[in-house]
Amino acid sequence: MSVDCHIDLETRSAVDLRKTGVHVYAEDPTTDVWCACYAFDDGPIKTWMPGEPCPTEIVAHVLKGGRFWAHNAAFERTLWASVLHLRYGWPLPAPEQWDCTMARAYCMALPGSLDSASAALGINEAKDPAGYRTMLRMSKPRRYEEDGSPVWWDDPPRVAQLVAYCGQDVVVERALHARLMDLRPLERLIWLLDQKINDRGVYVDRALCEAAKPIIRDTLLKLNAEMRSVSKGFIPSCDAVAKIVEFCQHRGVDADSIRRDEVAELLSQELPSDVRRVLELRAEAGKAAVKKIDALLLGCSKDGRAKGLLAYHGASTGRWSARRFQPQNLKRPKDKSQESLIPIVMTGSASAVELLAGPPLEVVGDVIRGMITAAPGAMLFAADFASIESRVLAWLAGEQWKVKAFEEFDRGGGADMYRQTYARAFGVSVNSVNGDQRTIGKVLDLSLGFQGGQRALQSMAKIYGIEIEDDRADELKTAWRDAHQNIKQFWYDVEDAALRAVGNPGKTKHCDKLAFKTAGSFLFMRLPSGRAITYPYPKLKEIKTPWGSTKLSLTYKSVISPANTKRIVKDDLNSSNWARISTYGGSLVENATQAVARDVMAEAMLRVDAAGYPPVLTIHDEVVSERAGGSVAEFEDLMVQPPAWAGGLPIAAEAWSGPRYRK
Repeated sequence: MSVDCHIDLETRSAVDLRKTGVHVYAEDPTTDVWCACYAFDDGPIKTWMPGEPCPTEIVAHVLKGGRFWAHNAAFERTLWASVLHLRYGWPLPAPEQWDCTMARAYCMALPGSLDSASAALGINEAKDPAGYRTMLRMSKPRRYEEDGSPVWWDDPPRVAQLVAYCGQDVVVERALHARLMDLRPLERLIWLLDQKINDRGVYVDRALCEAAKPIIRDTLLKLNAEMRSVSKGFIPSCDAVAKIVEFCQHRGVDADSIRRDEVAELLSQELPSDVRRVLELRAEAGKAAVKKIDALLLGCSKDGRAKGLLAYHGASTGRWSARRFQPQNLKRPKDKSQESLIPIVMTGSASAVELLAGPPLEVVGDVIRGMITAAPGAMLFAADFASIESRVLAWLAGEQWKVKAFEEFDRGGGADMYRQTYARAFGVSVNSVNGDQRTIGKVLDLSLGFQGGQRALQSMAKIYGIEIEDDRADELKTAWRDAHQNIKQFWYDVEDAALRAVGNPGKTKHCDKLAFKTAGSFLFMRLPSGRAITYPYPKLKEIKTPWGSTKLSLTYKSVISPANTKRIVKDDLNSSNWARISTYGGSLVENATQAVARDVMAEAMLRVDAAGYPPVLTIHDEVVSERAGGSVAEFEDLMVQPPAWAGGLPIAAEAWSGPRYRK
């Protein structure tokens, strides 16, 4: 029988972990370990303190290849390598010896923090609030000596309280581990690859980053000065959100907030000239990328690479999300001639950029992707899956005309899908579809595939600069649904299968390539790959629809995000970040589609890594690798190989290679 070691470290440093990430934090000379608490299986909690030898049982466990568990294991693993191993002589476990309860909690759609995850599962053990406050204090210097040396909170009572807090964290993590599901073998390989990617990081062009900072600074100073002038001193700066809203309201403009989309909407209206200029200044200043640049620089390790930028299973579908630099939401460049803009930005002069290239903040935003580069002697290889969600949706729903259209297009023999979508929806020849109609076809596909209606269509159309009246939007929606009868039926079939699975616990309810089953406190949606999406604490409830009627709906507990706040079930007991939400067929189909697309990409990442193209980043449906040598054709071929479970799914990708990351 295998033995597991559960371990937790408490540390201190002059470095801000939240700003730098664990890799920079771990390698800083001021970083040290206060204590390590550990336990083997259900055994007693034990403590190691600096100055003591590494416990013999830890040494033996490392040498025999035993498993180590931690919550957010990347932290313990990295601090072990940089501090416990190099400074205190602990033997170093192999990466494969680590496992992570936070990763498993994410895979079960639970909150990520230790206390929230354990509370969500109803675990009686809990973190110590007083100890938590002590930990926060002791993790940072008490003060600094005149020579800059940090002085720590090292009085014995506080140290004792911290050790007790650390030991309780092991107790809670161990209890959580007992309630979490194992990762499937393939999924564990994906998690291990994620750890390698985060350890590897991306190489950063520090010189370009530093050159961009004064451009941003000088431009913001200029914009802020004009903001004060236009508002006659009422608005101190472009980021004074409350003052901007108040100014607009004083001038008779109905503005509740100034989010980017709302500013664009207001600017399309008739406005007083001073309000218009205030909003234009706000919109221009909002393009500043200084936070992203600072995040890249602060996260750079001594080897010039920014690490720990990806969050494994950051979305409940399994897709990655981002940390600090947020590579998932980089600005789409207006000017794609990045190489011509970079020498201009390298001047560090806002006036030179404005004279030679255009608005400085926009130009800096256009080159921010290029701040990620290949290391000297290597190249970046990247490939983005083409229309992967549209392809997966058609495949899952059995919309065969669309699957075959993608296959024909991939062979070079058919029109692109957006032209075909428009032609099929309106019964016209594909060859007769013009550019504007193709754009409408694109808007239809992007907005309606997951049971989106008139408003979803109109919102998506605005992104492409198209205004659609209500009657026309309804006509377009109906035409698209008529052309996609199988997808339309799939929404209802998936919802019905989920409802029947919740109503009949323990019984598997199939829906084409998907299957649903309620077991214990979870509803599971099994995907074609064999992986499952989980819906915690499912219940069937009568929910009021947007049309005023009620319907029996699936509800479940979820981490709250901006995307699901409108679906919170108000009459259920909720916490600030964990609440019951309702769902419907289209949303379940969207979950399945995005999860399948993720599984396709994750297996591609394993393939390219095994073939010598080590991934350094993944952004949406794109994989970025770095190596010396290699070929674009080989990389693309590795990316598009279908998984064994995805027979009949048309997969296509377009690869490129170059010294800098680009769109």
